[in-house]
Amino acid sequence: MPDRLFSLVCGREHVWSLAGEPLPFCQRCTGLYAGGALAVLLLLLFRPRPTPNVLWVHGLLLLLMIPFGFNWIEQGPTVRMLTGQLFALGLVYYLGLAVAAPLRLWNGRGPGHPMAHALGALAGIVALQAAVRFGGAGTRTLLAWTGVAGLAAYAILVLANLTALPHWLWNTRRRSASSPSS
Repeated sequence: MPDRLFSLVCGREHVWSLAGEPLPFCQRCTGLYAGGALAVLLLLLFRPRPTPNVLWVHGLLLLLMIPFGFNWIEQGPTVRMLTGQLFALGLVYYLGLAVAAPLRLWNGRGPGHPMAHALGALAGIVALQAAVRFGGAGTRTLLAWTGVAGLAAYAILVLANLTALPHWLWNTRRRSASSPSS
């Protein structure tokens, strides 16, 4: 099933093979989808608050994809997957902002420390890189289903943002109407 699903969203030009079997997505999408599943887990576990520095770092992770995604910079398999992983961290964080407040993600005494989030991301990056380098058939299956989980996480976050959009627009319009005009 993952092979058919990802053939709809991935060109599969550069594909990792584990135990002689190709993954259902390309090297960059390995980072994007498996990294997306990891990014959701990290967001829920470490709950980094949206301070200006945290927002800037995650925004830069999104912008990093421009030169690499358009292939303006020569890159090999490891860099392709790494840029997918970094983009996934930024994308999940920004998509998660709309759902974090209603879930009260930053309320109470949660970890909320960006350094713990960064160290968790680094550990995930190293683990995924090691998995594609040294993994076998079982790792291929695990990565394929982790990619499905990442794709599902993106779909859920996008739907949550689309659901929250009318409420946000309504509140923005109300605030703008009630504030004194200059």
